[in-house]
Amino acid sequence: MKWRIIISLLCFSGVAFAFEYPYTFRSPEGLLMGDAYTAVNSDAFTLFYNPASLARHKSDFTLNPLNPQFGGTNIMADMDRFTDLPSEASALGDVLMDYPVNFSAGISPGFKLFNFGVSFIASESYNLLLRNQAHPMLDLDLRSDKGILIGLGIPLGPNRINRKSQMGSQTSLGIGAKYLERTGVRDTLALAGPTVLGGIGQGELDQIIQTLGKVKGIGYGFDAGIEHISRQGSTQYVIGLSALDITGTDFTEESHPDNLQVADIRDQLNLGLAAGQDFKYFHYIFSADVRGLNEQMDFGKRLRFGGQVGIPGLKVMGGLNSGYYSYGATVDLAFMKLTAGFYGVELGTNYKQTQSNRFVIYLSLFDFSFDA
Repeated sequence: MKWRIIISLLCFSGVAFAFEYPYTFRSPEGLLMGDAYTAVNSDAFTLFYNPASLARHKSDFTLNPLNPQFGGTNIMADMDRFTDLPSEASALGDVLMDYPVNFSAGISPGFKLFNFGVSFIASESYNLLLRNQAHPMLDLDLRSDKGILIGLGIPLGPNRINRKSQMGSQTSLGIGAKYLERTGVRDTLALAGPTVLGGIGQGELDQIIQTLGKVKGIGYGFDAGIEHISRQGSTQYVIGLSALDITGTDFTEESHPDNLQVADIRDQLNLGLAAGQDFKYFHYIFSADVRGLNEQMDFGKRLRFGGQVGIPGLKVMGGLNSGYYSYGATVDLAFMKLTAGFYGVELGTNYKQTQSNRFVIYLSLFDFSFDA
């Protein structure tokens, strides 16, 4: 019975290798473009990449009222691992050893009014990694987030691009603020230790997480960015620099008998480039990001590359995130937008050290825009 509970926890868990940046939300199209999205972000997730991009909002008002997103481990990429599963608990542990498991779900409705934007957050992210064959350790990163982001993009100088114009250039500054309530546990535990075994003995998943050390914290954070955009007919070039969670977003925890803490969000400096053309019945975009300019990491781990081609009603995306491929598509039926695909992320400290293969499914309903 106890091992059944462990398996259930694995199935409903997510990446836990503590080196992954704890993003609150990602654009699904961005993930499928290798997450090279700092200079592309014109969808409902602008505030999660660069608030300066709000200055190129094309409509007076845009509403994204309902946009659930789901993701998890792409077991189809590792089917050989799961064929002929053993019945013994020890052998099952060998199968799951060093295999990152991920499940996430969330929603981020919001709106843009001219150059001002608001995004609400409600998300769950369950992450787990079993490692160390000799002395099994369980890396856990289980998070439940809710909160709000607000931001403003401010065009600078006289050279502002008219939303209806196909020519010109514009430099913009962006500022953003966020409020987050985070509940969860982020820790490394001995699999056979009293904390894990005691948690398994609770039976129910919520009770297990509570025993493992669930903590609630409240945090406030700030973002800023700068962006330059140039349009020449159907061609557009963008360069953007964003500073997310300036000085870090730290959480103030409720009192806990063991002084456990919610995982804080590190500050991150990102540079993005994008270029593309938008014709009447066809468009394409190429993009590149250099992530974490203020962090110590392998250069290859910093790099993101992406591409997108589309016709009315259909987009196809592909990319390379820290050396791992991503691909997927978006079908847009006016009242409904569906995005789905597969992508990989790096969980280790070094380039191509620990890969996590994942999928994402996104559904956006009843989006609309209008001009006054």
